[in-house]
This record gives sequence, structure tokens and C-alpha cells, in this order.
Amino acid sequence: SMTSHSSKNLFFVLFLFITTLPLSAQSQLTHEKKIYENEEGDVYVNKTEPVYLSISSKPDGSDAKVLKGQDPTYSYPMYLDTEGYNSIRSPWKVDPETKKTLYPKQEVIFEVYADGTAPKISTKLIADKNFNGKDVSYFNGQKLELIAADALAGVENTYYAVDGGSFKKYTSPITFDQEKVYVVHYYAVDRVGNVGEVQEIKIQPDLKAPATELIVTGDQYENSVSSRASITLNPKDEASGVSKTFYQIDEGNTYTYSSAIRLSGLSEGEHSITYFSSDNVENVEEKNTYPFFVDKSAPSVISEIIGNTFFANGREYYSGRTKLKLVAMDNKSGVKEISYSVNGKDFTRYDGPFYLSEAGTLNLQVKTVDNVNNEMLDKELSDKSNQRAFVDLSGPDLTYNITGPSFMLKDTLLINEKTAIAFSGSDAESGFKEIDYQLNDGMLQQYSDPFSLELENAYEVSFNGYDNLQNSNTRSFLVRVDNTGPEIFNRFSVNSNKIKIVDGERLQVYPAHAILFLSATDKYAGLNKINYKINDGQLLAYRGAIESFKEGNVYKISAEVQDKLGNTSSKEIRFYVE
Repeated sequence: SMTSHSSKNLFFVLFLFITTLPLSAQSQLTHEKKIYENEEGDVYVNKTEPVYLSISSKPDGSDAKVLKGQDPTYSYPMYLDTEGYNSIRSPWKVDPETKKTLYPKQEVIFEVYADGTAPKISTKLIADKNFNGKDVSYFNGQKLELIAADALAGVENTYYAVDGGSFKKYTSPITFDQEKVYVVHYYAVDRVGNVGEVQEIKIQPDLKAPATELIVTGDQYENSVSSRASITLNPKDEASGVSKTFYQIDEGNTYTYSSAIRLSGLSEGEHSITYFSSDNVENVEEKNTYPFFVDKSAPSVISEIIGNTFFANGREYYSGRTKLKLVAMDNKSGVKEISYSVNGKDFTRYDGPFYLSEAGTLNLQVKTVDNVNNEMLDKELSDKSNQRAFVDLSGPDLTYNITGPSFMLKDTLLINEKTAIAFSGSDAESGFKEIDYQLNDGMLQQYSDPFSLELENAYEVSFNGYDNLQNSNTRSFLVRVDNTGPEIFNRFSVNSNKIKIVDGERLQVYPAHAILFLSATDKYAGLNKINYKINDGQLLAYRGAIESFKEGNVYKISAEVQDKLGNTSSKEIRFYVE
């Protein structure tokens, strides 16, 4: 019903018969369509609903009768044709006291408002910043405000449902306590029962800043990096997404990150990069700092000789027992590998001191690599070795010299006590140093001057020669010392059958035709010659038989023999010729 300014006994009553709109429980609640009167007395009816006019003579309408009108098709019921303001009119105003028409004549007007439009509703994310993604709205807050407005009857209530739950009446901003995607359905109902369509919004509170991962691409070892390396910043944000990433190297300017940061332009030494990211709702990551060392220098190498070495004539000599030790030092990241090449051969990984096993001028190249793969071929060491180093693997050449009597018999050198033995050596590389020698299994003796062997014996003479690197060679030979002359034998062509005493000497007696033969044997060297003389005559070379003795004479044959070493012996043969 609605009040009016008509007479006390007659007034119009508007009845609104409400029909309901059944809706799915999953989308909306059921809302009744109705008439609403505000505090100012303005009456609003739902434009889609039928209106029945009734008339009563009582203020409470208790005796009201429904009017059907002249054309019930359009008046029983009737529909208000205009959205908003409508009027119901009686021709003329009648004075309540006199019951007579007022002059000048004035219409009696009943105002009514038709409202057939549902409220409009909007959302507001309570946050400093929000960002509309493809399907989801992100915001750096936790509350969602629903704002409904209706141009006529006004909003009665707003309703919302979260994540498929039941609709609830909205009274204050909705709080979301998890950082996840929420699906919110909402609608509004005005005071005459116009129901807005259910709307949907997907939102996610985003209160966390991005996390930026720093990745070093290229050579890296602990916090050392190569100048060939680059730094990639990989930010991640689980909600609104990364907006920008910023970085600053050392105390320099701050830049917006767009691509990998190359480190080739940095000086060798300590550096740091500070970096952080912000997301699309202006959550800003705390600054991260990564300290690093740009290592541009390959290791340097030092060589150390272990074992025999000798320097002469501007050249350094190494022996086959010499080991070369390589020590590499690096300024920061540390030595990863040392490899070496000897005389142009393939590079070999260095695992420890190694023998120099190839004779000749040493051409040594050393390659060093540090843990960030800075590599250097040590040419200085190579050049140094080319100019100075020589690997001497062989001992000196040895010879021996025999001065005095000597004679070679098969594999044995026959000498006597007058024979001098001398050793000598030569070395065209590191140079000859010394000789020691040994007789049979006797003590090793240092050689200085030629020596002789006086004791008759067989000897194995071994002598060792050394160069200045203690490379050695050994030679040996067999020697027999023979100091004894040949043994002399004599034989007559006839036998002596008697003895004659001459001046008290017992002498064998031989006839004048007897012939004397001389011979000698030598144990080792062999007979060289036999000489003799008769009585005190001239010394003669023995050529054959001695004969033509004269009767009645005493003969003294003095025989002297010599072997091939010059050792001599003598014998005197005395006899009487009858």
C-alpha cells in the first residue's frame, strides 16, 4: 500500500503480488520481489511485476476493493510502463471540508516509481597495487571490497561466495588469508527484489616478493670466475609475476636487467653484484649480494731439478737419473692441471716429478690451467730449456793404454811387472770427470796415474768412467802378469858315460863328435829367443845344433832365453870333451 494526501475516507491502495524466481543454489539465493517505501514516502514497485489498484474508505484499507477499470485487459492488473517516475491521477482536487472542487482546478496526483533494473556491482581490491593477469587479479593486500549501487529503490544486500561455497551476505570487505587463487562469485539485490547476475572474479593475494636466482654461466670455481663467464639473473614469482630485475656491480650505477651480464669488461680482482627483483604488485625483494673474484691469470710454473745436474760452457746438463719437478702457482682459483711436452711429443698430464729419458737438447713445453680454465703455455721455460738444457744419458767413452811389455793371447792380455796400465775417458756432453777401477773382487780404487801389477796372477781389470752427471760406463779386460822367464833345457846327441874331475869340479864327459841342442819353454807368454855363448866368447843367437867341440877341453855354454814379454832366464852348461 501507499499513503496519499487524498480525503480521509477515500484512498488508493496499490497491491504488488510478488512472484519468485527460482535459481540454482549453486549460483544465487532466492529473493522475493516486493514494494518498497523509503523514509521520504517514495514508493518503488518492481517494474516487471503486476500492479492492482484498490480503493478504500478507511485509512487502514480494511474495506478496500480492487478496481478492475474500464478495460480489465490492461488495468486488471496493470503494468507501469516507465522505468523510474510514474503517476496515478484523479481529475480534480476536492476540498476535504466542503467536499467541493477547488478552483482553480488542480489534479490529484499519486507518485510511484517503477524499478526494473538490478543493482550494478563493482569490486575493489584493497591494496597499494594490483595487477590484472590473464585470468587472475593479483594485489598486495588481503581484502576485497564489493561496491553495489542502484539508481532507484537502492541496494538491499550484496552476496558473495568463495571457491564454490554457499553465498553469504556481504557486510564488510572480505579477508583472504592465503596466497592462492580464490574464485569469488557475487551479486546484489535491490529493495524491490531485482537480482543482479552472478559475477565472478579470480583474485590472489600476493604478499611475497620475487626470489632471484643468480647463475654463473661459464668457467667458475667456488667464488672465482673467468672473464669469459657471464652472470644470469633468473627471477621467479609465484603470483603476479616478475616486473623488473635490477643489478649493480660494485658501487656503480643500478641497471635494469635484460640479458646475461658479461664479465669480460671487469678488471681482475674482487667484485660484487647486488641484485633484486620486483613483481607486478610492487613487492620488492630484499637485495642480494654475490661476491666474486674475476681471475684472468693462468698459473705460473717453476721447474726444479731433482738429481744430477751440471753446468758448463753456458749449458745445463741433466742425466737420465735426473727428475724434473714442476710447481705451478695461481693467483686465486688454484691450479687445475699441469701438462708437459718433451721434444715436441704429445702433452702428458703432470702427476709428479718425471725422468728426462730422451737424450739431446731438451725442448720442454709446459701448459698450465687453473680452475676457471685460464690456460698458459710457458714459452719462457721452453725457450730457456732450448738454449741451455741438454739431457745427457750416456757415460763417457773409455779406453785403456798399455805401456811396456804386453802380449795378447786370445782374450787375455799378458803383461809383466814393468808394464804400465793407464785409463782415460772423454765425454762430449757434460764432460769427463773421473775413473775408478777394481782388480778381480778387490776394493774399488780411484784412478789417478798409470800403475803396474807386480804379483804374478790372473786379473780381471774393471774400470768405471763417470761424467759430470755421474753417468757411467764400464769396461773390463783380462790380464795375466808373467814375470818369469822361460825354462831352459839342453840335450846332447850322445850320452855321457863317465865323469871327469877338473879342478875339483865334476864334469860330464862327451866325445868330440857330440852335438848340443838347446830349447826352452814358457808357461804363458811363450819363447821369444835363445842366445848363447861358448866359454867367454861372443853372444850368439841360437839357430840350431852346437857342435865341433875339440878334444881335451872344458866347455862352458852360457844360454840366455827371453819370452815375448822380455822376461829372461839363463843357464850355464859345463862339460868336458874327451
